[in-house]
Amino acid sequence: MFLVITAALYVSGQDEATEAVRERGALIASSLAQTGQYGLVSGNSASLERSIQRLVESDPTIASIHLRDAGGRVVAAAQAPDRQASFTFEREMRADVFALDLLDNSRATARGAVPDATTSEGRVVGKVTVRMSSEPIVRQRLRRIAFGAAAVLLAAAISIMAGLTLALRLREPLRAVMAALREIRQGRFDVTLPTGASGELGELQATINEMAHGLSVRREELQALVERRTADLQAAMEQARIADAERRRLIARSNRQLEDERKRIAVEIHDHLNASLIGLRSKAQHIAELSAAMSGSTAREVHVTATEITDTIAGLYKSARDLIKQLRPEVIDVLGLTGALQEMTREYNQLVPAIRFVLHVSPDFPNMRGQVAIVAYRLVQEALSNVVKHASASRVEVSLTAPAGSDEVLIAVRDDGVGFDPAMVPGGSLGLAGMRERVSGAGGRMRIRSRLGRGTRVTFRLPLVDGEAVA
Repeated sequence: MFLVITAALYVSGQDEATEAVRERGALIASSLAQTGQYGLVSGNSASLERSIQRLVESDPTIASIHLRDAGGRVVAAAQAPDRQASFTFEREMRADVFALDLLDNSRATARGAVPDATTSEGRVVGKVTVRMSSEPIVRQRLRRIAFGAAAVLLAAAISIMAGLTLALRLREPLRAVMAALREIRQGRFDVTLPTGASGELGELQATINEMAHGLSVRREELQALVERRTADLQAAMEQARIADAERRRLIARSNRQLEDERKRIAVEIHDHLNASLIGLRSKAQHIAELSAAMSGSTAREVHVTATEITDTIAGLYKSARDLIKQLRPEVIDVLGLTGALQEMTREYNQLVPAIRFVLHVSPDFPNMRGQVAIVAYRLVQEALSNVVKHASASRVEVSLTAPAGSDEVLIAVRDDGVGFDPAMVPGGSLGLAGMRERVSGAGGRMRIRSRLGRGTRVTFRLPLVDGEAVA
């Protein structure tokens, strides 16, 4: 940049020097043409030569001056041998001539006016030639440019030295500041910078110290707050865990009590109602047999009535047996969960012929009995009931598997029905809520996957407990 500026100044200086020489040469030539005509006309060439010699000596830009008469002969000359001419300027020297003829009064007589005195350009009496040299002015301009460039260079050197000195003085404090900022960025706020510097650097150091102290205090407050909130959250989670465990125990207890009550009712129906129905049926059959042996319209009416009573009692007995199965699936105690579900799907195939019910049992599925088996039986029973009521399906598959290395069983009920959006199921849906409560009470998990037009899959994961699996 310095060289570019210097070159520009040099070129500009040369142009200015050339223009100055041109103006000075033209001015000198014009002045000599005006002042030298009298000496040339009078023939005083010695005076003219002394004058132009003094002019050449006083002006270093003049290389030479020549005065010639009208015939081209050099009348006076002065030159500097050590100066090289760059520009040449020539001017004609004219003698002034009055244009008034004192003896001619013809125009005055003719026009009745007084003639006025005028002058013309005059005749040419000689020529002045001035040769100018631009070297002195160029050298002068170059010296100025050199002095200016040296001053600029010196100022730049001084500025650079001052900048380097300032940078050296600021390097260590700034390095300490950057190191402190890196420590703060990495989460270490125990930094302290010396505050001996003045001005903005000292203010920066003090600000960083205040910021580090404030961040340290704030971090300690946040840590204390996080510890308190964590302790509160752990306490709440523990309370929630205890409440959830208690809720599960209550649900399991309620389910056991419900099953016990169902079992008691089933036993009452089996031992008392069914026994009474069997006795009544025997008596009605006996009456029908006695009336069949008798004659007359009354006997025939008694026989018909006794037969109707017998059929009614048989229907009541069958309904009571079905109710006993619903209240207490005795088949679980006899055949286990697998056999009970096989019986259930067989009955559903008979009761709902529009839907095909299929049971898949993996070879390693345990033969379950007990409370968890009853829960699984009730869950499948409720799921199949929901399919029949809501799914509009044509096929339902129930699968029983036992994942390897796991202490739980997996029961899935899948249909090809209309499906639904699980997120849109109202909260008061008793069927799903009841299944969730049963699964939660048994310590298991339930998952529902369904899409509109793609069917539904309900999965139950139930833990195995001691005594559930029977070989």
